[in-house]
Amino acid sequence: MPRFFYTGIHVSDLDRSIDFYTKELGMKLLFRGPIEETGGAVAWLRSKRSKQLLELNWYPSDYKYGGKSGLDHLAFEVDDLDESYTTLTKSRKGEIEPFLEGSWKLGYITDPDGNWIELGQRLKRQPKKKRKSSTLLS
Repeated sequence: MPRFFYTGIHVSDLDRSIDFYTKELGMKLLFRGPIEETGGAVAWLRSKRSKQLLELNWYPSDYKYGGKSGLDHLAFEVDDLDESYTTLTKSRKGEIEPFLEGSWKLGYITDPDGNWIELGQRLKRQPKKKRKSSTLLS
């Protein structure tokens, strides 16, 4: 079953929003970085004593899925994205088919009111290959 993971909101100015949530509401900035796939940027924040994350998303004006400021998406973590996406798109239109982003496999559907729902599967890390040690001949 999907597990609620975080709420993502679309912001018009990432720096201004980070300042507000950290300085005015006391949240801690956990991560900030670019989003290669969209040309935008993201920041993750959390309040003390909370497990919920707030994701701030900024997109350039020409990004096709960017919208007005406000709710961007709700995120649910799943164990098997392909299975969950297939099951959920039997009764509704899938919006963005599964794709890879960093250490996640993501797919998007919409709820009955058109709100974006992100389904994410955390990918297992590949074990690092051991380097063969070279021997020096003397």
